[in-house]
Amino acid sequence: MKVKVLGISGSPRHGNTDTLVKEALQAARELGAETIFLPLADLRVEPCQGCYQCYGFYRGATWERICYIHEDDVSYIYRQIQEADGIVIGSPVYAFDVTAKLKALMERGTPFCQYAASPLSGAIRYKVVGGIAVAFERRGGQESALGSIWRWAVAVCAGLVVGASPFPADPPPQGSIIGGLADTCDSQRPLEDKGVTRHVSRTRPPTSGVFNMRAARNLGRSVAQAALVLKRGMEALQKEGYHFPPLPLVVYPEQQIREGSYLDRVRKGEADPPPYQLVKV
Repeated sequence: MKVKVLGISGSPRHGNTDTLVKEALQAARELGAETIFLPLADLRVEPCQGCYQCYGFYRGATWERICYIHEDDVSYIYRQIQEADGIVIGSPVYAFDVTAKLKALMERGTPFCQYAASPLSGAIRYKVVGGIAVAFERRGGQESALGSIWRWAVAVCAGLVVGASPFPADPPPQGSIIGGLADTCDSQRPLEDKGVTRHVSRTRPPTSGVFNMRAARNLGRSVAQAALVLKRGMEALQKEGYHFPPLPLVVYPEQQIREGSYLDRVRKGEADPPPYQLVKV
């Protein structure tokens, strides 16, 4: 059995983050995973405007219409997330956090949460997620940016978060055990797409570049391996007769539920909740 690992590069340009995410995906493929790479630099992601139309009490997001304001690539991206078993998410560090574009993608994941009570709430649960963060400094905000990725994984995916545990092919020291953390402070060309690699290091030995790529590869392997364990484990449990309980959605006050909304149609028997949801109206 194979698993599918999705790599998302949250950089607004094709730079070091792309290189690190691709390196992680290559390592995942070496363990037998199928991979797909999505650079946000090539995709349109608009920020959430907080209109609440994706919430089940207002209208309710669907795969055909995740957002009722923006016509962009977010539906496509979240469909790829839904189809993946594991997700590698990378970002350069901007103001000690992920990029605005990646943050916008995360915020647009609201309809998948239980509190949105939309038709998609719970649709992307049980994903394995690992993060990659790259900054110029060795201690330049990588861990705080990684925290944003982790919080999204837990809130939206009910995900299993993994770090970059060392593997025999890339043993310690490896840069970081908590994720694919990288820096370009030793690089001769820190802003180029290969600035994280050992080949452009201005120090000898090129320790920083070696550790950067080790961390990315181990992150990719960790995601692929954990995704395989989770997928096979869930299937084994189902064969044993265990049924994963549906996600209970937030119950909204009667006066807040609009006519024609998802929750209104469920209440009237005009719409059936998907099997992964428990809806009480």
